[in-house]
Amino acid sequence: MGKLNKKGLEQKLAFKKQQKLKYKNLKNVLRGNRAKLIVKNLPFKATEENLQSLFRQYGEIESVNILKKPDGKLIGCAFIQFKLVQKAAKAQHYLNGHMFIDRKIEVDFAKSKKKYEKEKKINNVHVKPEDAQSVDLSVVKIEDDVTIKDEVKAENECDPENVQASDSESENKISSDSDSSSDMETSEETDIKAEEIPRKPHVVSNDVAEGKTVFIKNVPFSATKEDLRQCMIQFGPVYYALVCIDRLTEHSKGTAFVKFVNKEDADKCLCAGTELTLQGNILDCHPALHKQDLEQREKEKKVKQKDSRNLYLVKEGVILAGTKASEGVSASDMAKRLQLEQYKTQMLRNLNMYISKTRLIIHNLPPSWNDLKLKALFRKHSEVNAVIKEARTMRDMRNVDSKGVGKSKEYGFVTFTTHEDALHALRTLNNNPTIFSINKRPIVAFSIENRTALKAKEKRLQRSKMRNPICKDYSAEFVKEDDIKKNKQTTEFTKKLLNKGNSVIDTTSSEFSGVAALPGVKKMRSKYNLKTQAKLHFENLKQAKKKRKSIKTLTEKKKDFRKQPRQKIGKKKEETDSFSVLVNKYKQNLKSVPLKTSKWYE
Repeated sequence: MGKLNKKGLEQKLAFKKQQKLKYKNLKNVLRGNRAKLIVKNLPFKATEENLQSLFRQYGEIESVNILKKPDGKLIGCAFIQFKLVQKAAKAQHYLNGHMFIDRKIEVDFAKSKKKYEKEKKINNVHVKPEDAQSVDLSVVKIEDDVTIKDEVKAENECDPENVQASDSESENKISSDSDSSSDMETSEETDIKAEEIPRKPHVVSNDVAEGKTVFIKNVPFSATKEDLRQCMIQFGPVYYALVCIDRLTEHSKGTAFVKFVNKEDADKCLCAGTELTLQGNILDCHPALHKQDLEQREKEKKVKQKDSRNLYLVKEGVILAGTKASEGVSASDMAKRLQLEQYKTQMLRNLNMYISKTRLIIHNLPPSWNDLKLKALFRKHSEVNAVIKEARTMRDMRNVDSKGVGKSKEYGFVTFTTHEDALHALRTLNNNPTIFSINKRPIVAFSIENRTALKAKEKRLQRSKMRNPICKDYSAEFVKEDDIKKNKQTTEFTKKLLNKGNSVIDTTSSEFSGVAALPGVKKMRSKYNLKTQAKLHFENLKQAKKKRKSIKTLTEKKKDFRKQPRQKIGKKKEETDSFSVLVNKYKQNLKSVPLKTSKWYE
């Protein structure tokens, strides 16, 4: 019995293998037929070599078949089998209507024989022309129930004798009048109502709901189903593993689906992380989603997020090295542009900062330029209807000239009413070599603004309008409320100063006694603070000394000033050789001494 069971199993397995091979072969044939082209209106001089040389430039060809009649004459038609569908599509696109040996050829995808015959039957249907007067519209009835004649079933069930009888009947019908024959045909069709072909019910998959299916990205293009299955078996038994294939190219998309038998195994796979690899690629695993969820996600992606900070305008007017715009730009200008870009990125880290759509900033302004010149420049290079609200050159008010005008900081701001006008002005002026000089071109960009500062400015403006009796927005109630608020704030501030640290002011302590020790938790003074205090005191002493000097009266200054006696300028003494004089003097003294000396007693 055991041997019989083994034989039965072997036979079953062999049968299954045969079925699989048949299915694979059929699939390959169908795939091959998709890459098959038909060439019509071929010249009779055409050969297989000519056609191959023409079509080979678009892809690899498997076979070329020129159709012939039984007597060997050419029909003027040929089939060309490509290896890949996309190559066949490319050849069809470029060679349809192409001139080949003085004839315009027609290239199209080949159809199956059944499909071609069906289309031929539909095209050959003859419609009988009738006069509009003979047709009685009142007799025409619209039938709701459509009956389908099941011809295939009738052919299978009928005997050859019945077939012959039906053929003879049809011949008799053809010989009779057309009206009677049409009536008979309609009556027969209505009598023989075909049973509706039963369709398979649409089964909704529960793979996603079960949570056993995993969607995998970054799958190697060379990986097969078996490779993927072998990789996933480490987590548990696999129900199926499918590699997603592109219909047009018939190659892997780099994605796959794997369904596990147990949900726990699927969870293990999702938690694998970067350790899970296949053929050197790190697999990116995600839980599979419903088709509706995917569509919803795509819709959400399409909906553009509103950029409240207008960050896309940062790139406007940026000049990159190596581009056509960078030709002729000086090194100093390029360095300045880079510095400004770095400053922009640093500023925009603050979420309160945003890019204005209507306000421009211009750098490299000449030092002699004022607001009027700047406005005239932008008016010249902007559109006719453009309105400039403000044009201001920034000045250093600490460094003022004799007229009281500050030194120019060589940059300014220009505000327009609309974004379009500002953009047009930026694109015409930015990096224009004809405006200032070739080495110092204008650097124009959209200005970065502080939202909090602007809001505060708007509040101040609104407040001043409401307090101004001449303005339309003036309100007496607001003025009263504002005054009350101000008084409250001042009183609260004074109270805080008095009650700071709950300290009691000691009036008895003298000025030179120093800081009074107040009760409460206080930190020890750091060394750094003590050092800074010492430095501050030293500077204060210096300043006090300077003040004292400046306060002195003229009389005190005159007293302090002492006259120094002038040095007498005498005649220059003649230069004499003192050494020679001394020698001569010494010689004379020696000569004057007598040679023979007498004794004392002589």
